[in-house]
Parts: sequence; C-alpha cells; structure tokens
Amino acid sequence: MNAESAQSSLFLARQPILDAHQTLIGYELLFRDSADNRAHVVNPGMATADVVCKAFAELGLASAINGHKAFIIVDREFLENEGIEMLPPDRVVFELDAATATEPGVAARCQTLGKNGYAFCLRNLGGVDEAVTPLLEQAMFIKLNVRALPDEALRPLLAQAAAYRPIPIASHVETQADRERAEALGFQFFQGYYFAEPTLVEGKKLDPATQGLIHIINLLHHEADLGEIEQAFKGEAGLTVNLLRLTNSAGVGLRVRIGSVRQAVTVIGRRHILRWLQLLLYSRDGGMAGFARNPLMQLAALKGNFMERLAQRCFPEQNALPDLAFLAGLMSLMPVALGMPMTEILEQIAIAPPLRQALLTREGELGQLLELTDRYDADDPAGTDRMLALLGQRIGRETLNQCLAEAIAWVQSLGTDAE
Repeated sequence: MNAESAQSSLFLARQPILDAHQTLIGYELLFRDSADNRAHVVNPGMATADVVCKAFAELGLASAINGHKAFIIVDREFLENEGIEMLPPDRVVFELDAATATEPGVAARCQTLGKNGYAFCLRNLGGVDEAVTPLLEQAMFIKLNVRALPDEALRPLLAQAAAYRPIPIASHVETQADRERAEALGFQFFQGYYFAEPTLVEGKKLDPATQGLIHIINLLHHEADLGEIEQAFKGEAGLTVNLLRLTNSAGVGLRVRIGSVRQAVTVIGRRHILRWLQLLLYSRDGGMAGFARNPLMQLAALKGNFMERLAQRCFPEQNALPDLAFLAGLMSLMPVALGMPMTEILEQIAIAPPLRQALLTREGELGQLLELTDRYDADDPAGTDRMLALLGQRIGRETLNQCLAEAIAWVQSLGTDAE
C-alpha cells in the first residue's frame, strides 16, 4: 500500500485588524493562489468561494484565524448563496462594498442574516444617504481608506456614521503619518502595511476528484439514501477529512465527537454539505487531479476500507467499530497528506475517544487493528503475527489477504461508480 504524495500546497493570506493598543480583533482573509503572496483575482466570486473553502475546511478554521474573527469580502452573488449560512456566525464578518449594499434586495438579505447572528462591515463608503442607511443601522463596522479619502471627506463621513452602530476601521494605514492622521480623526481600529503585511497561511491541498465531487452533489440533490452518500464520501478521502473539519468549523453549534462518516453527514446536515460542495466546486478551476491520478488518496481509501473489513471479521458483534476503523485507516495517512503532526490535525477535528486513542497511541481494539494493518502493509511477518496473537487469533493470514483483495477491488471500482 505504499505511494508517494501527489498533494500540492494551498495558500491563503491574512492581514490583522488591530485596535489603538494594537490588540488583535480579527483577520481579513485574502485570496492567494501561489507562494508569492499576491492576489491574482480574475473572478471575485470564485476568489471568495476559494477563501471560504480553504479557511473553513481545507486548512481548518484554527489554522486560518486562531480563534479571532475572520473578515471575508463578499459580493452580492455570494451573499445570496445559501451556503453562506454554513459559516459560524460568531467567527465571520462579511465585508460588503457600499455600492453593492444599495442594490435591491441586499438590505433585506443582510437583515435576515443579521437575525441569525452574522455581522457586516461596509467598505468603500463614499457618503451617507437613504440608500445605505439600512446597512449602516445593522453593520458592525465600516472600513474607510485613509489614503484615498482626504480629511474633508473623512470628517463628515465619521460624523454621519457616528449616528449609527458601526465602528470605523481605518484601512490602508501604510506609514506612521497615516496612523497619526487616522488617530487624530478619531479612528480606534486600524488595518494596513504599517502594522503588518498580509502573511501567508500555507497547507497541503487535498484535491477531491471533480467527478467524485459532482457525484456526491448529485446524490444530495436527488435525496439519495444516507448509506449511498456515506459510501460516496468513503471513496473521496480528501473530502472525508474536510467533512470532519466542517463539524468543527461550520455552524454546528457544539463540538460533536464523530465516530463515522454517516454521523458527520447527519450532524452537519445534507443542506449545508450540499452548499459546501457547491462552493468547493465553484472555487476550483477544473484542473484537479482525478482519483485515478492521486495515489495518496487511493491509498487512504484503500487503508480505510481494508480496516473496515478487518473490524467486521474480528469483532462482528461491535456494530460501530467498522465505521471507526474506516476513519482510523483514512486519517492515519493525513500527517503525510497535510504535512502536519497528528496532534495538530486532531486539534481541528473532534472525533470519538477510541479513534483518537488509536491514532495517537495505537491502544485499544481499534489501535490494535491499525497496528496490524501497518505491520501487514510493511511486510513485517513477525509484527503481523504478534498483532494477530494480541487480537486472540480471531483471524489469520488468509483473512488478511482476502480483506486486501476485496479492498483493492473496491478502490478500483470507485472510478466507474462515480460516472
């Protein structure tokens, strides 16, 4: 079961927003598609979807914002997408251009989102009139470019905004003079190169096969049986890991200890998963490596399925163990895929205690199955025999070989199943 990682890096930038004491209040998350830390945005909506998917699934919310608020630039199309409601209200602030805020229906949509706990920041505000008043009445922040607006424009803007709720943020503060001028005008929150340039957050990309992604979207659209959806996820190792992350990043409401793919789907809900997958598909440029060309993801699916079959044969009386075994096999390869220690990965994912114990210490029945799999995979006869003995000789080498043959056949069928 050995294979080299075919994963590539993914990138996201963040720039801090600070108060007058330089205390961090949040990060603006910025689109990046390479390590040169520059934005090359062709489609703003696609860039927003890319930022959201990276921050809340692929990189994990903890890696992106470290517990602070995430300021995310959104356009009208993204604002109206129901997928926006999968994001945690206590962790995001939607930045909306003032011109977009005046378009028909936008204020009503923001009001609906506001009732659900979402916060807004108006940017590029040029003046206060009846068109922007509805957003000023509910926005938490307004962001004003201190390098683009002279004092004679900023002073009346600040005075008018003071009659409403928003806290002004001075953006594009790039020099000491910019900071002193912003403070003199009464700003207490700041963002700009003077305080910090955008810093790159880098991780490993788990590219799901486009075909498999569309297959799951279609299953959800057609309200397929939960078991069929679960099996489709099991064939997409990268999506499965990101699904587990979403149980912590999305608006689930509590840290649920996940013990199966089925439980993760149930906890998050089909509607939120469908919106997330649509965002993920929208954020891609169509250049993803398919499952057949992604050896590490093949290996993760193979190991998960192999362990699932072992659990069924070794402990047929334990109905929950096969699902845990699948996740144990899949997740055991995530340190290689993500370039992160297992301990850091598990900080982002709330999983059932037996699964955590197995991944970290190889203890318990699940840990013994994982160690048996690793010894067998490493072609270690002595180690394999030792683990078979620890498992009470419930199975022998013939069963191991049979499970491997069945798992290989299952993996080979994935490409045709998704068509």
